[in-house]
Amino acid sequence: MDLTITQIGKTDADSGYDEFLLIENKEDALTPEQAEAWLLPQVYRDSYRAGGYFCHYVSGSQYPYSDNKVIAIVHHRYDI
Repeated sequence: MDLTITQIGKTDADSGYDEFLLIENKEDALTPEQAEAWLLPQVYRDSYRAGGYFCHYVSGSQYPYSDNKVIAIVHHRYDI
């Protein structure tokens, strides 16, 4: 897959923040499930201490009127 990733936003959330990404496949169609499966290994982090950063979850939804773009949310958190 030839993917282009653009950060389109960032918001504060409980115990961390959410990062919004536009993911576009230049070669073929892209589903939210494909984008999530590709993105999670890129951002996954674990925390083994109080206050440590972790990222265990990403979610995606199809960009309106497009079969090759997905809006993804990376859920960044701190273990508090």
